[in-house]
Amino acid sequence: MDVILAGGLIRALQGLSSAAPTLIVGLFIAAVFRYYLGQAGTQRLFGGDGLRSLPQAWLVGMLLPVCSIGVIPIIREMKRMGLRPGAITAFALSAPLFNPLSLLYGLTLSRPLVIIGFALGSLLVVTLLGLIWDRWATKAGLSEVPREENPIGLRRLGFCLLYMSRELFGTTGALALVAVCGLLILGACLPHGALQGSVEQLDPLAPAKMALVAIPIYATPMLTMSQLGMMFAHGNSPGAAFCLLLLGTGMNLATLWWIVKSYGKGATALWLSALVGIVLACAYTVERPLIPPGVEPAGHTHAFDIYTNPLHQGTPLSFERIWDTATKTIGFSEWIGLAAVAMIALVGLASRAVWPAATESFLAHVPAKPIIAPTSGLGQHVSSRTVGMTCLVGLIAFSVVACYAYYPAPEEVLEEMRLARVEVLSGVASRDYEQSLHWIPILDEWSRKLEVGYAMRRFELRPYQQMQAHLLRKKLELLEHAIEHQSEHHDDHADEHHDDHDDHADHADHADEHHDDHDDHDDHDDHHDDHDDDHHDSHDEEREIEELRMAIMKNSSRLATAFQ
Repeated sequence: MDVILAGGLIRALQGLSSAAPTLIVGLFIAAVFRYYLGQAGTQRLFGGDGLRSLPQAWLVGMLLPVCSIGVIPIIREMKRMGLRPGAITAFALSAPLFNPLSLLYGLTLSRPLVIIGFALGSLLVVTLLGLIWDRWATKAGLSEVPREENPIGLRRLGFCLLYMSRELFGTTGALALVAVCGLLILGACLPHGALQGSVEQLDPLAPAKMALVAIPIYATPMLTMSQLGMMFAHGNSPGAAFCLLLLGTGMNLATLWWIVKSYGKGATALWLSALVGIVLACAYTVERPLIPPGVEPAGHTHAFDIYTNPLHQGTPLSFERIWDTATKTIGFSEWIGLAAVAMIALVGLASRAVWPAATESFLAHVPAKPIIAPTSGLGQHVSSRTVGMTCLVGLIAFSVVACYAYYPAPEEVLEEMRLARVEVLSGVASRDYEQSLHWIPILDEWSRKLEVGYAMRRFELRPYQQMQAHLLRKKLELLEHAIEHQSEHHDDHADEHHDDHDDHADHADHADEHHDDHDDHDDHDDHHDDHDDDHHDSHDEEREIEELRMAIMKNSSRLATAFQ
């Protein structure tokens, strides 16, 4: 029971850390809608009440760097602004799927046609779902439309900060916790490695099984892209990959909770049934056409280990072990995001619990606009539309800048790859396989960043460069599998050694039974033969690992030359 609970809590903490940066972005965008764009500007941004609101909401969602948790404050504000339910759900499903960072990353994971096809497939899904949703869901439950008089100058910035903090320490924060509860449930209920063989290619149940598991999943766009790449590299089901993208990345338990509270249980049941039905129909349609040519099914994948319990049954638990496991996947940006979320939440706590009267007075008082607007300084009057559009365009520009920051120049990436490669190969040489298994995915990810960073700066990516990067990742995958087999062999050998020790004790107790001793002697000879076979297999695995180590060294040299 301790392992089950600890595994669930670890997955919830990892999910919360992944959501922190994009949750802040989502709160900021919602504040811009509320105090800068206003109702009229927000409705124009999303296409108003016409049919074009569905594809337009999809397009806006594709440009904003948010996840399915970061989108929560935005859709809450969209509903308050009186937007069509179909446009709200179209944005809610499409915004977490792709952004400039994940789209570029995805183009290195499989054929570009696959990623583009998935993007167009998401447009089809949200359009059909939006039409159905607009037919059955009405605006009757909408809350009051915000008043148009908004503060200007620095006071408006204060309104935005208070809005973000109170939302985080309020409904949005509570919904974020509901979302990560899906990871807690999966991590507690699914044993370690339970999903490794559940999405095999041409398995008629693979998309359906993935659709069932994906509903409580919370995943960031970047994580999903890496999982899609692993699925295609292992020859898994493309239909299951599509279900993971639309249902796992596009929504979570908080999305369902909010829709139930906003539109009722009956309407939500209709919406979810339509969504799952459309996604499954698309998944089974693309199952065979998108099977990558020349890729043999591996029979298993580690892409979904992140959703199962990170701890094996019988693992000795300690605070240090749990903390190390939980923080192993949390990077520098996630720690910064968690710190920022904590600071904003503290402001929200103070505004709601310590100074509620002063905060409400500040928010309620909106001074009249000056008759003669200043021509300089922070107090001059600028239309909310101008400032709001500037904020949104600036956010998109920030996404572009973030692409260049996330995908550094090739010479920087090659240096990081050299350091990661040293860690991988030194772990193999010293038989510290835990070290190698930790650094293999890091080296794999840097190889993908190398391709994207080079293409962004040189506007080309030669086939030879792609081939060398692919070969390196293939050898890393083979090395990972060989190390895992070697580790399993050592564990089995240790168990057999313990059993042999027990058998030896039993043999000493029954030494007076000659006939049984003779049988035990025969069994011992058979076991000795098995031990020789196991020793031979272990020797072959060690030789394979050494050959892969040498191949990675040679391939890394060719890769560095290709990208210089």
